[in-house]
Order: sequence, then C-alpha cells, then structure tokens
Amino acid sequence: LPTNAKISSIRQNFRRDCPRLLNKDYSCCIDWIEDAMRLLDKKAIVDFITTLWNSWNNRNNYVFREMGEAIKWDSEEKLYAIVSNDKNRFGVIVRDSDPFIIGGGCGFKDEKMMANWAELYAVEESLKIARSLNIANAIFETDCTSLANRIKKRMEDITIIGHCINESFKTTEMLNNVVVNWVNQSCNKVPDFM
Repeated sequence: LPTNAKISSIRQNFRRDCPRLLNKDYSCCIDWIEDAMRLLDKKAIVDFITTLWNSWNNRNNYVFREMGEAIKWDSEEKLYAIVSNDKNRFGVIVRDSDPFIIGGGCGFKDEKMMANWAELYAVEESLKIARSLNIANAIFETDCTSLANRIKKRMEDITIIGHCINESFKTTEMLNNVVVNWVNQSCNKVPDFM
C-alpha cells in the first residue's frame, strides 16, 4: 500500500503531506480496511465496501475477459457391500472430482447372498442415486474384481448375474458416460472405517 514513508524513501523531492496516501504503515490490506471503518459511519462503510467490491469485480472482469468457464463435472461414486452373518450392508458415497462428498446412502439387506450379489445391489443403489442427482457422467469404483469385469463385459455375459447387470444398466440412458473401475481395497478408507 502506498504510504508517505515508502514513497518518500524512493523519491527524493516528494511531498510528505499528500492527502491521497496513507498515514500509517499497514502490513496487510485488512488492517487498512479496519482502520478506515473505525473512522466512518454506517452509511459511509456501506459505500466504502461497495466501492471495494466494484473495483475488485472490475479487476476480475478485465483479467478474465472473454475467458469462458470450463465446465467440468465428473462425479465419482464409491460403492461397497459387506456380507456378514446372513446380513448384507451396502453403501454409496458420491463425491465430485475434487473429492468433495456430495451425498450418499446406505442400507441393510436381511437375506443370504454371495458377495458378488451384494456388490451388484450396491451398484443398483448407486445408479438410483446418480439418476436422482441428475449426474450425466459417473465413475463407479468398486473393489470387487469379478463384478467390475462382469460390468465391463456385460453385453457378452450370459450368466444370471450378467442378465441382472444388463437389466440394471438399461435404466442408465440418462447417464451420458458410465465407467466402472476396480480400485484397491486400501482406497475404500471411508467404508473400512465404518
């Protein structure tokens, strides 16, 4: 910030009593704003903040002129299923590309089923959540290798679980791009913690 002492140390014949310069030495801009706000009444503070905001916006408009915003939305959904004692627990964690958690869900299924079927149930629930959130591009991550491979080759799979996978993915026409990735077990930190 331009203070009398700083400019007079740079320029030799400088008037020290210039009214456009600050009288104190401020290390941060917020100190200057706090000091200025102590001297003003409420109406003047509103005008002062409005002026600061307008100058900041004008600066941003000048810097970012004609730069279109890159719209990027890649949602990753982590899904998991845990089978124990004839009860299945499943969950879905929805996060965006920054790994900010947007939402999720979990539930129990009180019937005997193999791990592949429990994972498939978690996939079906995550597809429902993706549809309800109007997500166009989704990356589903699972640590079940056989399910990830079956989903990737679902058009060629003629087994019962393959048929169920095809039925589940028939409802994904509103999703533009659906990818299912296998991830290492150590990547599922949230489900492992639960």
